[in-house]
Amino acid sequence: MPALAILKASDPESAHSPEFRDLLSQVERAARTVFSRVELHIDPTELPSTFGDADFALLLSSENILLAAASLSAMAASLTPTNRVARPARLADVDLSAFDFPYSRRGFERIEAHALAGSLPLPPPRAPLPALVSWPTLRQLTETTRLAEILKGRAIGDLPFETAGLCHAFIDYYGEVRSDLLPFIPQDAVDILEVGCGRGATGAYLQEQLGCRVTGVELNPEVARDAARRLHAVLVGDLQTLEIPGRFDVVLGSEIVEHLPAADQFLARVRSLLRPRGVAVFSIPNVGHWSVVDDLLAGRWDYLPIGLLCFTHFRFFTEKTLDDWLFRAGFSSWQITRQKTSVPARFEDLERARLGFEVDLESLGTQGFYVVARG
Repeated sequence: MPALAILKASDPESAHSPEFRDLLSQVERAARTVFSRVELHIDPTELPSTFGDADFALLLSSENILLAAASLSAMAASLTPTNRVARPARLADVDLSAFDFPYSRRGFERIEAHALAGSLPLPPPRAPLPALVSWPTLRQLTETTRLAEILKGRAIGDLPFETAGLCHAFIDYYGEVRSDLLPFIPQDAVDILEVGCGRGATGAYLQEQLGCRVTGVELNPEVARDAARRLHAVLVGDLQTLEIPGRFDVVLGSEIVEHLPAADQFLARVRSLLRPRGVAVFSIPNVGHWSVVDDLLAGRWDYLPIGLLCFTHFRFFTEKTLDDWLFRAGFSSWQITRQKTSVPARFEDLERARLGFEVDLESLGTQGFYVVARG
């Protein structure tokens, strides 16, 4: 088995994100099943001297990428003396119309298997990285280009390559605009507190749409700097311990409460920050979604940086547990709206078969919930 050096460019945001550190460890672990020796180097400025005459280098930019063992193996197998660079296709560019949407790691692996078997066409990669490169090729590149520049995709994109394998690039959830939350926010809201505001993209959108003032709370200090340029105000730290001046018409939390070890105390704090007619608005994932159930039946429960099974989730909700939780928190009233997806036909078949399973198709087809709660 050949040896591999993983050369990864980082960014300050990911350094503060346990989700993305875990993702990189998943890639490293996958590599150790394919290669005899694997070394991981973060932000190297020169080729690692400990590696000597290695076989391959896996070049990773600051993007947060999932690469599984099957694709790494296919990339290595595609390299020849004349084809010295392998680049994977990206899941976002693949036609998935004939497949269940890959909500989980196992879902990604099932699509990857079809791609590697040749039954799913792979489009050419649209970015130079990630790439698997023969070590002599990398040595040649570093004679004219700094390694830090190569890890930004410079020079490597000019080399001939083979398309092999499939990768999944995770979105920048710090910069996501949650326009779907707008219908649940009172149109006359003046002051909104957004917990977990990220770069402030959603808050800036709400300010533009409603003419309101958004104060953000963000744990990650790197992304909070971006948010401060876009929002009325930004507080860096934990809502539970921060001094929050004033009261708000809306306290907004998008995919936040499931990350909190002390969620009950969080809700109590949210209630204390609401004006008399204020509302709390949350978006919360549903652990009863079909993709989670499907994986459990196959003996899988795999964490990812984003999604229904995010690496930093402490709590998991169905509609029933969510309803009970809001009751215990002391809200006077609340409304739960389902975020719907399609359900694979095999679950409908299971319901019709009457094999003794209690099948809730509504829950299976619910990816998450919008919650509007009044103090």
